[in-house]
Parts: sequence; C-alpha cells; structure tokens
Amino acid sequence: MKKQYSKLLLISILSVLIIGCGKPSTRKTTENSRTEAVKQVDSTSAENINVDLGVGYLQRGKPGDLDIALEKFKRAVLINPKFSLAHSMLATVYDRKGLFDSAEKHYKLSIKYNNGSPDIINNYANFLCQRGKYQEAVDKYLEVVKNSQYKTPAAAYENAGVCSYRANNEEQAEKYFRMALQENKTQPNSLYYLLKISLNKQEFMKSRAFLQRLEQVIPASEEMLISGYKIENGLGNTKLAANYLTKLQKKFPKSDFLKIIN
Repeated sequence: MKKQYSKLLLISILSVLIIGCGKPSTRKTTENSRTEAVKQVDSTSAENINVDLGVGYLQRGKPGDLDIALEKFKRAVLINPKFSLAHSMLATVYDRKGLFDSAEKHYKLSIKYNNGSPDIINNYANFLCQRGKYQEAVDKYLEVVKNSQYKTPAAAYENAGVCSYRANNEEQAEKYFRMALQENKTQPNSLYYLLKISLNKQEFMKSRAFLQRLEQVIPASEEMLISGYKIENGLGNTKLAANYLTKLQKKFPKSDFLKIIN
C-alpha cells in the first residue's frame, strides 16, 4: 500500500508544480523523482479512500469531476481534520476554482498538520508563488531543499529562481538557478533563465555558453533561435547570426521577429 500512497502524491502534488508559475515555452518535461509520502493514515481508512477517489476524479477531468473531487476531499477532512494531504488536495481544487482565500486556508492547514512530507510544503510554495508572494515562496522552497526526504533539490532551487525572477530580483534568481545547475547541469529552465538574464545584460559570451548548453538539452525554440541571432550579432559574428536567422525563417516563418528585422 505504501507504493500506492506514494503514487497518489505523485499524481496530486505534481499536477500543480512550478510549471504554473510562468515557465517559458522552451521547457522540456524532466523526470522529477519525488519523495514518498509520510504516511499519516492507514491506506484503507475512510479518509484515505476519499482522497484516492478525489484524485481519480481530478485525473479523469470530465465536466463536473472537479466538484465531485472537491466533495471527496471535504469528506476526508471531515473524517480526519488533521489529515494534511486531504487539506492540500482540497486547497488545490479551491485554487483551480479561483477561490484563493479558501485555498490559502487549507494550504496553511496542510502545513500545520504536515508530519514531514516536503511535497506538502512544495505544494504550498507553488501556491504562494502563483499568488505573487514570491519571497514567502522562496523561503518554502529552501525549506524543501533542507528536507532529507526530498530527492530533487535542483527542482526546488529552480523554483526559487523562478519566483525571484518574477519578483524582479535577477541577482537572487541567478544565484538559485546556478545552485540548481550544481545539482543537475541539465535543468532546462535554469539554463533558459540564465540565458535570458545574461542576454539582458548584453553579456554575450555568457549568453552563448548558456544557449549552447540549452541546445544540448531541448530542441531549438523560436526564442532560442532569436537569442542566438542576438548573441552572435552582439559579438560581431554576422555569419553565425545569419545562420540563426536562416533557421528561424525555416522553422518559424511566421515569427514576429522576422517582421521587425526585415
């Protein structure tokens, strides 16, 4: 039953990860190994069964399923008011329905009754970031990193970087993106944002290095090709800049950037 419970957390928690915090279109889905849930209740208990059922409806995603899932999670909380996963899932549904005050209430309860699962903390951090409470979110992501159960610190550092970037704190964002890359050198979003930050500063050699690394991880996007053109143009390499422009014309002939430079 323990593996089944872990799978439940993967389904429920990962559905609202930092992708919702404004990830770029260059994002490549990476394999994120999450921690196994700290088991609070027996897997055959009524509250856990209701959470399982609620997650099932969320997965199915048919009209009306969100409301049914909400009722299942409400029932789980009614049975066991201290079941943090049920509060976290209830908050997730309220979040999706745009009922942010109710969502925050149950996220806080999920934290209050959490007995060590970093995924519960991570879920709340995602909500904080989405609601513009960036520094609070960053603090929670760093709390996740310190949890020995959490197996993907690169993802948490990257999330902290995204929130810092959205808060217009590029210096702090750069620090966390670099920390993410120390943990996993192929984190695509960290490479993307470091490319963006360095290009904004017109640090073209750094930009080129980040772009080259990113090109090894994901297929070239429109924005990556435009960045390549700007970088090589900035370095005075007109031939290489022209190569990026040719690729852009072939892959993205309707790009607005082509209208600007033509």
